Amino acid sequence: MQGATGQLLDSFPLFRSRSADEARDLVGRVFSPHRLAVRGSDRALEVRHNQVRFDQLGINVLSYGAEVEIDPGERGDFYLLQLPLRGQARMHCGRQEAVLDRGVMGVLHPRTPTIMNWSGDCAMLLLQVPSHALQDQLDIGQQRLATLTLSRQDPAVAAWWQSVLDLTRNLHHHGRQWLGQPRAQAAMESFLLAGLSLLHPSPERSGPGVAAATPASQGRCLRRARDYIHALAHEGLALADIAAAACVSPRTLEAAFRRRYDQSPLAYARGVQLDRVHEALSRAALENRLVRVTDVALQHGFAHMGRFAGYYKQRFGCAPSETLRRR
Repeated sequence: MQGATGQLLDSFPLFRSRSADEARDLVGRVFSPHRLAVRGSDRALEVRHNQVRFDQLGINVLSYGAEVEIDPGERGDFYLLQLPLRGQARMHCGRQEAVLDRGVMGVLHPRTPTIMNWSGDCAMLLLQVPSHALQDQLDIGQQRLATLTLSRQDPAVAAWWQSVLDLTRNLHHHGRQWLGQPRAQAAMESFLLAGLSLLHPSPERSGPGVAAATPASQGRCLRRARDYIHALAHEGLALADIAAAACVSPRTLEAAFRRRYDQSPLAYARGVQLDRVHEALSRAALENRLVRVTDVALQHGFAHMGRFAGYYKQRFGCAPSETLRRR
């Protein structure tokens, strides 16, 4: 934690609340709809949620200030890596049960029913990782990160855990400088994703039955292309530029993207742009800020508003202005 009353990433507050209903709604927008029950007096509740968002990952620091039970039901298609900063939490997944503390982290799996009980002094660093991002990074197809808890006694886990803490503390103190640089943001996200390989058992440790990895060269090509796209999508990329950054021919890059994502590199890049616009509009709606859809679209590389609106509605099922009105 950061001092007696402070919390990591306090310079990036998402919200503060003393209302269980409000906290349930706002936390649910970030993760998934859930049930929140306060154990004991509601007067102790003091919810602090800080967040730094990258293109694919989200670093969250969350505390409730009171003992709570959280039932998110079947969550969305993402992993939630829970690194306790203080206090402890008890996690129930089906018949499995585990206690998380500063020596044991938790792994919430996609679409897995889970119930959690946080102690009143519990504060968590929560890394939200879309399933596809973890699968792409580990080259494991549809294989899951098959574990519920990870011990800090494992040197690989300890190394990754410490790196996440160090990066988060750096953002806490110097985030404005780092996050003002798109290439630096992309590098930080790439570093966090690459480190996840430490949490996945190697074939030597896993024994028979481990899914075969895709060719290493294809994995490197895709990672270089994705890093380039996520760093510069707002500039309007050409296929030749992406291929050059990936160190392959445009034809090879097209084939790799269609095998992995069933779309072209430029369609993937457009999706990144659209997701950034959607995130910016959603955040403006949440914070009740007045912004113009046109300005946000231009900022993220869209020059033709008619085509942008069509792409947006196709991806999100609504017009950009509707996202902005959702408060």
